[in-house]
Amino acid sequence: MIHGPGALIAGQYRLVEEIGRGGFGVVWRARDERLERQVAAKELFLPTYLGHGRRDERRERSLREARSAARIVHPSAVTVYDVAEDGDCPWIIMELVPGRALNALVREHGPVSPRQAARIGLQVLGALRAAHAAGVVHRDVKPGNVLIGERRVVLTDFGIATIEGDPAITHSGLVMGAPAYTAPERARGEPAVPASDLWSLGATLFYAVEGHRPYAGPNPNAVFHAILNGDPAPPSHAGPLAPVITGLMRKDIDERLTAPEAAVMLQEVIDMTPSPARPRTEPTHRGRRPAPARRRTRDRPDGPPGRRPAPRSRRILTAAVTLLALAGGTGALLLSYDHVVPARSARPVHAAALGMPPPATLPPAPGRLHAVAFAPDGRLLATGGEDGRVRLVDVTGRRQVAALAGHGHAVLAVAFSPDGRLLASGGHDGTVILWDVERARRVATLAPDLGVVGSVGFGPDGRRLAVAGADGVRIWDTVTRRAVRSFDPGEHRIVTDFGGHGALAVAGPRTVRIWQPGESARGTVLGRTTSAVRAVAINPGGTIVACGGSDGRVALWDTRTRGPAGTLVHGRDVHAVSFSPDGRTLATAGGSTVILWDAATGTRLRTLTGHTGTVAAVAYSPDGRLLATAGHDRSTRLWPTAGRPPDHAVGS
Repeated sequence: MIHGPGALIAGQYRLVEEIGRGGFGVVWRARDERLERQVAAKELFLPTYLGHGRRDERRERSLREARSAARIVHPSAVTVYDVAEDGDCPWIIMELVPGRALNALVREHGPVSPRQAARIGLQVLGALRAAHAAGVVHRDVKPGNVLIGERRVVLTDFGIATIEGDPAITHSGLVMGAPAYTAPERARGEPAVPASDLWSLGATLFYAVEGHRPYAGPNPNAVFHAILNGDPAPPSHAGPLAPVITGLMRKDIDERLTAPEAAVMLQEVIDMTPSPARPRTEPTHRGRRPAPARRRTRDRPDGPPGRRPAPRSRRILTAAVTLLALAGGTGALLLSYDHVVPARSARPVHAAALGMPPPATLPPAPGRLHAVAFAPDGRLLATGGEDGRVRLVDVTGRRQVAALAGHGHAVLAVAFSPDGRLLASGGHDGTVILWDVERARRVATLAPDLGVVGSVGFGPDGRRLAVAGADGVRIWDTVTRRAVRSFDPGEHRIVTDFGGHGALAVAGPRTVRIWQPGESARGTVLGRTTSAVRAVAINPGGTIVACGGSDGRVALWDTRTRGPAGTLVHGRDVHAVSFSPDGRTLATAGGSTVILWDAATGTRLRTLTGHTGTVAAVAYSPDGRLLATAGHDRSTRLWPTAGRPPDHAVGS
């Protein structure tokens, strides 16, 4: 069927204009008539030479894979809204992302610098890890599917590149993706596995810094032959990115870099001091060793097992991973989504007495949520999200009472003052806003000059406010509105939490520290981290610091012995940690689950399930009887934390 502008697809999507065409289909700008929003609608081609049976099978497979892709929730993965059929044609309805493909930008402006390529690569890698965790292998990672948007990098066409098209197939009809970006195992006709996507990412990074494909040939078969039998020319403009590219493009899957290893190495390239020379100039090399030629052991892959045998455990090369975003096209370092535990109240109200039947799901937010905090009296809940607004929710009535607008970009952290009169929020725009809670209006805007703000937290006196960003930590006096102290741990992407006795826990990509009032500007080092720390919490007694990392582990540190106190294994990237008010329970959020642990013994008490995306924030009510969780599925959930036996899986 031939479609044109004005056509109504599946009774809901009005085609506006064609914005892209390839061997796999046509992409239209369209309008969702029901929800009144702009979308991208992709019509998937079905080869006319196939019989009816094979066409039906191919259509069902494409729709099934698109539904799988719709489960992926990540800022750098294009969001799939719907799968629909119009006549005999399958359609994928996706988020419309303004931007240009990486290959188009390179053709027009030339190759990018190694540092810029590393920023792009780290975001694409994050999308792939989310996809692999959801059981989706992309199969067509290439520069044309990497979209450079206004504020982020997006990987498009998840799970829909298995329909036959132009030069992307062999004569047997097996879809291989773009030949020059096809992993060796796929060129041999073997099934795609998560490591295949990583090889394609390496080839994409090669193109980004070199301006041409790693393998050339007059036809797909010639390219596949070169991939299977030859090695690409060493990248001459990759600089410190070269070990990442060569490590990702190893022919042997068991010697190829894993996703966590690649993330660490990409972050190291980003962290290097850039040269003041022109963009093609390589960043200063700070002595990082090249990737070893052979690894004896490997990390567990992010996605489900395919043909690949179960890997063996090994230590990550270094610790430096955090989520980045690319801002304004050229890129700016952005902090990962972190959580700050709100101050405890001196006048808690028992949440169970508020008349709300738990567990409860609050009305969804318009976008992903990154932060949550209870007010000291337990009656209000604050959330911060992707739309740059802070929302105040009445816990009793489960309704929104205010939406505070002031941030230019996503809100990553929120915290109430101990008396509940002030609310602090911070995020991607690098500012901290102080809000009058009762009047629901802005009191002051602070400019910490720390880059993206990922953590905010009030001290026990309610006057001091700790602000952590990409470039350090500052303590602000909320009365005078002035910074009274700066801490420089010599690291970037810091997360913090105030303890009940005024101690400040600070964690970065390399160390965990504790600052007591009056100490030096570097504090006391408790130990070194083994992965990028996304969240930190100090227990009410100030004796234990919990650090949630990108390796799926929560490291516990004893502030008295200044050493390790244990490790909890969540199993997925840990985005949030929080101690209960009595210090007996620790909540950790990783992937779409939250685990409650006995803080003294490390015993897993129960697992909370129900979120359909990453849980980015957790917070206990002041009485400890409710746990609030918020995440990328736009939902906020309230869980009862008392009265259930250990080892109990609780679903929504």
